[in-house]
Amino acid sequence: MTSLTVIYGDGRGKTSSAIGYLYRKITEEKNIIVAQFLKTGKNCGECNFFESFPNVMWFCFGKKEFYHEKNKKEFQEIIEVGFQQLKETVNHGKVDILILDEVGIALFFDLIDWREIECLFQFVKEEVIITGRKIPDIALRDASTSIYIKEIKHPYKAGIQARKGIDY
Repeated sequence: MTSLTVIYGDGRGKTSSAIGYLYRKITEEKNIIVAQFLKTGKNCGECNFFESFPNVMWFCFGKKEFYHEKNKKEFQEIIEVGFQQLKETVNHGKVDILILDEVGIALFFDLIDWREIECLFQFVKEEVIITGRKIPDIALRDASTSIYIKEIKHPYKAGIQARKGIDY
């Protein structure tokens, strides 16, 4: 039976936690798919690192600009096209682990529907991990494991911009 892990909250480290799980599972030769919502995959340390592993597939559904209500349609189209590719891959492949990074924000801004996400779970053998600052209540109810990451102190609030290799 597939279990659902939800990693959410306003703190830093949600993606890193999911990627840490990925790192452990690679040694077991599991087939893993990672889909990052609202991210481009450019200047992405984890994307670059894991591209050399044949048992990891990586999808990114984003654009350089941050999401704003005014560009909602563009983001919806990017996610729709990317999600179709993801769905075809998951439906036809042997997937042990599926990580849906930042899907919580995509759901929060109505860029994708939870029912679409949920329909992927039946094709995953072991674990689905979803991350995001905001997660819908239905996902929290369905979760086997729920991890809340709270921000106590963050460098951004001191004026320090995101740092390559640390924050992305």
